[in-house]
Amino acid sequence: MFFPSDPISEIVVHFLGYFEIAVEDMRVRIELEQIEHDGDPAPQAPEMRQISVDVLQAYALGAYDPGVHYAPPDFPIRGEALFGPVHIALPSAPNFAHPDFDKPLAHWPFAPGDIVVPLIGTEPGSVIALISQSLTQSDNDLFVMGALDEPLVYHSGADAGLLGLQYASGAVLGPLANGPGMEGHEDVPLVMDAVDATTLQHQSSPDTQFHEVDGLTGTYVNGELVDEDPLLSEALPAHLQAEVEDATPADTIVVTGKPEAHLQIISDDTQGSVTYKAGGNFLVNEAAVVNAGLIGTHFVVGGDFHQLDAIIQTNSYADNDTISDDFPLAAKTGGTEAVNMASFVQETLDVAGEAAEADPGIFPVNWQISIVSGDIIFLEWMKQLTFMSDQDVGVLTAAGSNAVVTSGENIGLNSVSFANIGSLYDLILVGGNVFDANIIIQNNILYDNDTIAMLGAGDDTYSASGSLNTSNNLLWNQASIHNVGATDVQQGISDHYQAAMDGLANGNKSMPTSFHKSADFEGVSIPKVLYVSGSIYDLRYIEQTNILGDADFVALQKKAFLDGQPATEWQIDTGSNALVNVAAIKDYDTFGDTIEVGGNHYSDAVLIQANILEAQGEDDEPDALVSEVVAFLDHSEILADTPDYTLADTSHDAAPVDLMQSVLA
Repeated sequence: MFFPSDPISEIVVHFLGYFEIAVEDMRVRIELEQIEHDGDPAPQAPEMRQISVDVLQAYALGAYDPGVHYAPPDFPIRGEALFGPVHIALPSAPNFAHPDFDKPLAHWPFAPGDIVVPLIGTEPGSVIALISQSLTQSDNDLFVMGALDEPLVYHSGADAGLLGLQYASGAVLGPLANGPGMEGHEDVPLVMDAVDATTLQHQSSPDTQFHEVDGLTGTYVNGELVDEDPLLSEALPAHLQAEVEDATPADTIVVTGKPEAHLQIISDDTQGSVTYKAGGNFLVNEAAVVNAGLIGTHFVVGGDFHQLDAIIQTNSYADNDTISDDFPLAAKTGGTEAVNMASFVQETLDVAGEAAEADPGIFPVNWQISIVSGDIIFLEWMKQLTFMSDQDVGVLTAAGSNAVVTSGENIGLNSVSFANIGSLYDLILVGGNVFDANIIIQNNILYDNDTIAMLGAGDDTYSASGSLNTSNNLLWNQASIHNVGATDVQQGISDHYQAAMDGLANGNKSMPTSFHKSADFEGVSIPKVLYVSGSIYDLRYIEQTNILGDADFVALQKKAFLDGQPATEWQIDTGSNALVNVAAIKDYDTFGDTIEVGGNHYSDAVLIQANILEAQGEDDEPDALVSEVVAFLDHSEILADTPDYTLADTSHDAAPVDLMQSVLA
């Protein structure tokens, strides 16, 4: 190929494709620019550092916080209990005794000169149970036999009546009427303070029979200490007793003959009968709780120790019936029975003494230590509510036959049983405070103002055979708190326990030398010890409420009597309701007879029992409420000397926002 190299040739080929020539010239050019790159110099290695490690340094792990926040739904209604007209007992609980302390560590062999390294036990967890049971039923029936002689208009007034009774019950509860709520375990002291505030309110009220006693033990029925507990099975209305006892029905069944036996039904000769049951409802709340989550033979509290047992019971009812003057049946009225029964039981064990007798001369050579950095929470919060509306309207007439009409006899049941079985320790050391409370609140509300009338025209006097019952109701509250623990609280902490708490607080897990000859641990060579750096919140709260509106209207038509009704046996029942709350708590605290407290000790036992009835008042006061309130207080210190309580923002009823305390940290 031709490549021009002189200026003339360049001009000549300019018009023939100069630029193409230039391109070809560039393609064959082999001169390439040399590119050189100097790399960065290699970094110089730093001098090696010398780091000394303290192998004896103790590292304390902080509380684990996964950042999980759970807000359970709000339960705006309160209430809780066991079905059946029988004596309600606690669920089967473990029989804690000395053999439970024959642990594999009890007789660990050690040779002289051995290096004793403390044994590390597992950390116990917290237990939180939130239980809400509510049952609502509406059974408002209308029943008419035949044709109505006149228009029927009826207003029961149960709505306003129930609200009035509920308000009166709330006045007895005082600060507890609208709560208190629980936003977290830190609100446990607020609940205890609200009970104290309610007690103070009754202490200064002229309408309350207030008694301060040295020991609130035994069984109290409607404000009186009794030797024998009444039985629920005997107090229930007859038709409920018959169901339980499987009573023989009115018609008798007789079996005669041999294997080919036949049945013969024997009945009476009544030409006709009308049986109408508009009441007979059975509402039951039942709860049973066993708390044995954390038990120690010896119990030491570095801060304050707060104890509270409280039972508050109210029965509120209206049973004022209106019966027409020309009604042909004699009525049984005003037979409502209200019973508040509360039992307090205190039991003390001496497991340390049993261990010393079983293995005398054996003393600790080491210990197993479990450490909780933070608080321990045992919280059982239970509410049960049964609400029923059974406002029936029935118009009856005779038809010469046997008729049975049932518009009541409803059954509502809430039942819960909870057992918290945890860990046993020879010694529990608490650096902070201890809040230990058992609270039971029970409330029955009944509105049973019935109306019995005659319908149609006529002023004659009528006669009929049979019975009419508008009452015979039962309101029953039964509660029991059984404590297993020490009753002797000593002010001040022993030196060897204080030394152990100080050492553990500073990261020293070794057993103090004073434990080797401590009489408290005779018979145990390797005691199990729990150290809680924070506080213990230990609360059982049971609240039970039964509400029944049973304002019935029953009428007989005069036309049947004027036309000459056939011989009829009338059985009319608008009452016979039973509202029952049963709750039992068994709380295991210690297996010893003493507790040592470094701070202050506050111990209270409270019982408040109230029966409130709507009496038929004068013209200027048609629905007067008569209240009978009896309160008992057994306390170790004057209430005014307890820490100031704050009742602000306790009216809410929301569930805790972070009850799990960051998953039991």
